[in-house]
Amino acid sequence: MPLAENDTVTTIGEGGRRVWLYPLKVWGRFVTARTLFGWFLFAALLVAPWIDVGGHPAMMFDIPHRRFYLWGLTLFATDANYLLFLFGSFIFSVFLFTALLGRVWCGWACPQTVFLEGIIRPIEQLIEGKPSQRKKLDNAPWTVGKVWKKGLKLTAFLVVAGAISTTVVAYFIGREGIFEAQADPFSHPAATSIFIVLTAVLMFDFTWFREQVCIVACPYGRFQSVLMDADSLTIAYDAERGEPRGKARDPSAGDCVDCKKCVQVCPTGIDIRKGVQMECINCTACIDACDSIMDKLGRERGLVRYTSENALAGGKLRLLRPRVVLYAIVLVAIGTGFATALTLRQPVEIAMTRPPGDPFVVRPDGQLQNMMRLRIANKTDAPRRFTATVVSPADGTLHAPIADMRVAPQQVGQFPVLLIRPSAEARATKFVIRVDGDDGYTDTVDAVFLAPPPSSDGKAGSDEGR
Repeated sequence: MPLAENDTVTTIGEGGRRVWLYPLKVWGRFVTARTLFGWFLFAALLVAPWIDVGGHPAMMFDIPHRRFYLWGLTLFATDANYLLFLFGSFIFSVFLFTALLGRVWCGWACPQTVFLEGIIRPIEQLIEGKPSQRKKLDNAPWTVGKVWKKGLKLTAFLVVAGAISTTVVAYFIGREGIFEAQADPFSHPAATSIFIVLTAVLMFDFTWFREQVCIVACPYGRFQSVLMDADSLTIAYDAERGEPRGKARDPSAGDCVDCKKCVQVCPTGIDIRKGVQMECINCTACIDACDSIMDKLGRERGLVRYTSENALAGGKLRLLRPRVVLYAIVLVAIGTGFATALTLRQPVEIAMTRPPGDPFVVRPDGQLQNMMRLRIANKTDAPRRFTATVVSPADGTLHAPIADMRVAPQQVGQFPVLLIRPSAEARATKFVIRVDGDDGYTDTVDAVFLAPPPSSDGKAGSDEGR
């Protein structure tokens, strides 16, 4: 039994052959707004790792030094909870905006759409012409003119792919790392490998795969039904108003004149008049295309428009719904928690760790010694100096080989310290260490002091743990 027409993918032809799309470029209020927003996102992506905010890159994932720079905020490896806030904000933002506006992410903010529709296709049209000219060129035999146009187009695509890949790598190794890698690719082998692979993947996408990312590879279109309901806004065709289709002069026909311009401009090749489809990315091109025809015919806009299934069926447009309220509450709670955590964030973080080696050592004078490491994270933008003293136990002492503990701005200092107790009194116990800063900062940190088990006469062994 043949599949219904609605269930076929338009980019797959007879025998599984790829049907190449030549979407027509259309301009209107929605496409213009989407293009400007896409260029804003593209500029933000390109600019972030190349400019400084607060003396550091605006955005950078400095994995070797365990830093994350986010527009003036510096997060350390111990600040993973803040990344959970950011991740939660992103997830529930997608939930909220999808419940409200359908696949607005796909059409307005997805990198695939931003790059392909905002940059790649315009370059292609500039070099090879309108859809009919591009199709004719693809079917024509190879000539000097065809080689020139195809070579120029591929070069332009390579420049765009290289710029994107270079910027992505800069997010991890910084500007200086990029300059070093360009001068000597083997100075950063991992970064160079990522650059090559990412550039190749982007070129494959730009030159061939294109809309197949949305139709075949991306899972979002397949689980959008979980995030959307009948009241979510989506792009739909008003069949009650448009049907039956006919000539503009036919009084018995609906408003749709079957010009097929909505199909010609669709980047995934669907016919929006067949209803809501998985391949639709809500790019709004069909709205502007249809509105332009309605304007020429002197008819009301909105035959294809943003609406909901319930509103299209004659019901009311309901934006405020339980799931929307729930997503909004969770998103506000996450944002409030993030702001509160940042407000309560300490400018200095201290911790006591035990380095590898003997847990304790008996000194020549008979006292027990534990080697520890004091970790001081200076999260401020000024250099700091610290000192450490013992609060308890009363017979405990601390010796710091580096008495003047200096930590540079936004850096972590590791300082060895020796905790000492008299051998005769030593038992496994807790040290309380106070750390004082030169600007009035003070805090305490605990450290477990290890000692050998007591001998049969109740005294600590003298040779264990060496």
